[in-house]
Amino acid sequence: MLAYPSPHCNLNTNSIKTKMAHLFLFTLLALSSSLPSIFAAHTAGLHLRLTHVDSGQPFSSTGRIHRLVQRSLHRRKVLESRLANNPSASFNVPVKASMFDYFIEYSIGTPKLPVTGVLDTGSEVVWAKCRPCSEQCDEKGIGIYDPSKSSTFSKLPCSSPLYDYQPLKSVSVPKCEYVYVYGSAMINGFLATETFSLGAESPTVNLTFGCNRLVKGTFSGASGVVGLGQGKLSLVSQLNLGRFSYCLTPFKSSSKSHLLLGDFASAKKASSGEVQSTPFLNATDQYYVAMRGISIGGNLLPIPASVFEYSKEESTGVLVDSGTGQTQLPQSAFDVIKKELQSLVGLRVKDMSKTVGLDLCFGLLSWPPPPLPDMVFHFDNGADLRMPQMNYMFADKRTRAYCLVMRPGQNGDKLTIIGNYQQQNMHIIYDVASRMLLFESIPCESF
Repeated sequence: MLAYPSPHCNLNTNSIKTKMAHLFLFTLLALSSSLPSIFAAHTAGLHLRLTHVDSGQPFSSTGRIHRLVQRSLHRRKVLESRLANNPSASFNVPVKASMFDYFIEYSIGTPKLPVTGVLDTGSEVVWAKCRPCSEQCDEKGIGIYDPSKSSTFSKLPCSSPLYDYQPLKSVSVPKCEYVYVYGSAMINGFLATETFSLGAESPTVNLTFGCNRLVKGTFSGASGVVGLGQGKLSLVSQLNLGRFSYCLTPFKSSSKSHLLLGDFASAKKASSGEVQSTPFLNATDQYYVAMRGISIGGNLLPIPASVFEYSKEESTGVLVDSGTGQTQLPQSAFDVIKKELQSLVGLRVKDMSKTVGLDLCFGLLSWPPPPLPDMVFHFDNGADLRMPQMNYMFADKRTRAYCLVMRPGQNGDKLTIIGNYQQQNMHIIYDVASRMLLFESIPCESF
């Protein structure tokens, strides 16, 4: 059993220690390179369950949608600092697990410690809270990993080049540590390897992860984050998965959603030709795509394609994100959609900003609400993301609210974020190896 290591590493020029460090690093890199074969030897892929943050909670429909809106606003702040590479930009709201939408259960260490982590396609790192940690991270009912109690824990040497990985270099710290910003939480820790089990029947794999203690801000309600981004420390990259996918059950459903890794993340309707595909942009390691326009009921709306163009300098473009609830659009695009829906619905606009927090709501005179045609997002490669009424409107019988679950960017924000409300009953496939996004309409409750 290993003792908990000091977070500081005293670099020494002693030749024996230096050789040992180099040997350890060589062994670690060899082990890391073997991870894909370890994963493949046990299974062609994994099918895991995702739990929604509001699952089993006694919230009303309006309460749930209001919480979704608040989480989306918070998520934008997290993305703002990440995309702008400005850690200080996000230090204004606390980070809580209740501000994220989907969670995954897995185990760490030997013996296995069951933990719950936030699923995040925008994060490039796998990390976990570690003991000893500050009072801010030590929560009742949350599994917190203790390296001293695991026989398979191994800290990376100070000479590891992974400490120079850009997302971990936001602040100057001792060589053997890093500071990583996640929303309003500034997290201090060190890198290590450990065994992870992603499911009851999944193979145990070694992953490099961040062993963290919080030094500023809070991250509460979860044990850590499972990053599905394209960075070298994400789960996708470390296991060399090639692709992953998810299928999100309807907003009002009590059923769990689905996460598929590796070969399991294959299109179900490939033979029928109903699968749409569009390339990821090569200029970024985030999941950006090129959107060309929006139509409702076959009517192409007068929104210039330039509104959706990607620009790193101006933080514009179209980002597909599992962690954002409602889709965000540039103000000019939102205004065109608003005008079109007002014409189609034909009901008076109702201010429900205090109860549901949405920007466009109508007051229903009767139930059920009037039917609306599909809304379609048009992408490069001729791909069309076709959304039925339930994927872009929210209806509540008790309050007679009928609302658009999209919002305009604030303070001139021109970034477009395609949120998970718009991805209900969609099998969304991230083919990282081919740099393609694929999607197909599927009833995810019977997936």
